[in-house]
Amino acid sequence: MNRFEVGIPKIEKIDTSILIVLGSMAYVLGIAVDRLARTLFGFAEKVLAKDRLPNPEEIERRILVSSEALTRQIQYNRSRLRICRAWAFNLLLALPAFVAWNLSVGAMRSVSCWLVVGIGFLICALMAGTAWVLSADYDKNLRDSCKFLERYKSEGKNS
Repeated sequence: MNRFEVGIPKIEKIDTSILIVLGSMAYVLGIAVDRLARTLFGFAEKVLAKDRLPNPEEIERRILVSSEALTRQIQYNRSRLRICRAWAFNLLLALPAFVAWNLSVGAMRSVSCWLVVGIGFLICALMAGTAWVLSADYDKNLRDSCKFLERYKSEGKNS
């Protein structure tokens, strides 16, 4: 047995029903983590953003009922933002778990482990920064789409 196998049991066969249960649990956990990441990032975005939209939910609803093309664009931008937030948050959760795992099995030397953790925190910070930029882009997209719809509606009435 080499040092990478220490403390890690081999899995010979996994029952399909267990995979279904684990998949279901992972899905529900993913929804909960997405909501938690949205809450945490959303709070930070509201606190730090100076030019935040006054009522983004109302503006978004107006766009969603007014234009299918703009709705697709809004939903795409929201998906990118959610994915980025989730990556940053999941990585933040995974790093302590990685350290605990490494301490229990001794797969990596201490210096290497902390190097991985440092790189992980750097990636987490980059993802959080990217989420910040995507959030600002999302707000700008909502603002621009709303202005476009207002202009389009006023031009339609004047014709």
